[in-house]
Amino acid sequence: MGIVFAALAALGTPPSMAGQNDEAIAGRAATHTYELGAVVDVRRASPLGLRVMAVTPGGAADHIGLRAGDMLQSVNGHRLDGDTRPATALAAALQAGAGALRIQGRRDGKPLTLSGSMALPGIGTSAGCGQLTSQLDGLPANSNVRRVDITQIEGRRALATGAPRHPVAAGTRVVILREHVPQPPARALSSYASKAFVLDIEPDTTYYVGARPLAGSPTGAWEPFVWQTLPEACR
Repeated sequence: MGIVFAALAALGTPPSMAGQNDEAIAGRAATHTYELGAVVDVRRASPLGLRVMAVTPGGAADHIGLRAGDMLQSVNGHRLDGDTRPATALAAALQAGAGALRIQGRRDGKPLTLSGSMALPGIGTSAGCGQLTSQLDGLPANSNVRRVDITQIEGRRALATGAPRHPVAAGTRVVILREHVPQPPARALSSYASKAFVLDIEPDTTYYVGARPLAGSPTGAWEPFVWQTLPEACR
């Protein structure tokens, strides 16, 4: 199983709008439309644009050359920099392309222009589903595995934190994990860092994910990993 991860900025609790957060709005808006194939930070408006947090290998964003760290300023002619509702603005921009994808933004401070096409959800993916879990049941107390929260799957807000299983369509998927690696002093939840984790999900397989401290690295440095896989029917 190929696994890649990229460090992200610390993620706090997203702001709510009319009782819903932007990530949830974007997730529902993308359910029956074209998919970018990237996780984009839509927590708040920014005059610099929306930051790409992770790119799904083999997805539309990957095919046109979008990278983690790129800033999206315009998608399909719709401006995103400074929009007060970035999640709904991005969802509308993707839908407006009717399968086409035209991006203008910044990379390393320089202008960026990319174009290509998007696929409908489910096209080009394997049949069936697997499952993700962050449960640590059965591990000895001296285990090096630390707890994580599964917060996003393919750019959509995951089920409630602590859910025993998260069903995931088979194929290459981007997951956002939030760490709980102990370090003094005690920290607020908003200070815990998140990382993007790319997994190749096989049908009817459950992946147990966690975090492990990086030996020899600064206090709190960690990496996500799969510490166990089990054959289980996807429910």
